[in-house]
Amino acid sequence: MSDTFHSLFIDNVNRQHYHLMPSGEASQPVHVVIWPTYSGLTDFEKSIADKVASLGYSVTAVDLYGPDCVLESADEKLSLMGKLVENSAPLHSLQRTLIDASMADIHDKSIVHIGFCLGGRLALEAGLHFSDSVGAASFHGLMSFNRATKEQVNPDLKIMVFNGHNDPLVSPESCQSAKQYWTELALDFQFIDFGNTVHSFMMPSANNPDHGSMYNPQVAKRSYVYLENFLAEF
Repeated sequence: MSDTFHSLFIDNVNRQHYHLMPSGEASQPVHVVIWPTYSGLTDFEKSIADKVASLGYSVTAVDLYGPDCVLESADEKLSLMGKLVENSAPLHSLQRTLIDASMADIHDKSIVHIGFCLGGRLALEAGLHFSDSVGAASFHGLMSFNRATKEQVNPDLKIMVFNGHNDPLVSPESCQSAKQYWTELALDFQFIDFGNTVHSFMMPSANNPDHGSMYNPQVAKRSYVYLENFLAEF
């Protein structure tokens, strides 16, 4: 693991994950791990965790950077994200550590990952590279995730991708490459393209159409229904 990666993402990083137990009487046999956007853990991810917990699931919204990491500009966020995903080995080691931390008090449950933007990619990576994962759902995530070998992947893994058809960050070629990869692994996947929809469509704060980022409340509402149905499959 590189010294730079270690100093940025491991040394003296006092993470404050957002853990919730089911708010209803019945506890579902699934623990949900939420991977955040390039901004790190924010109220947005916490609101998603609240929704998931209300459905009967234990859930952890992962704190990637720790509360002391304050990122002001998009350039700062992109730079840190680039360092995070630059090399697969330290990234996956960190993800494994964060997943285990989220499961510290959870026993006998399967793991489903969900994520948004950067977190969408991280959800796919965790789902593919850790065989104790049974599901992964990506919302406006990039398709440039690190591929796992067939031997690494749980053959029963289910994948859902929610994608803005007009997202300038997700090319048709990258989508086709991902679909072909999952097909070769014989995985259960569904890829949903939302028309007239760009990046960050789940995020109420997204309002930058000139840069291809815009909240779409109708698509967000549909996506929550799809997610609820997806989680109910496990």
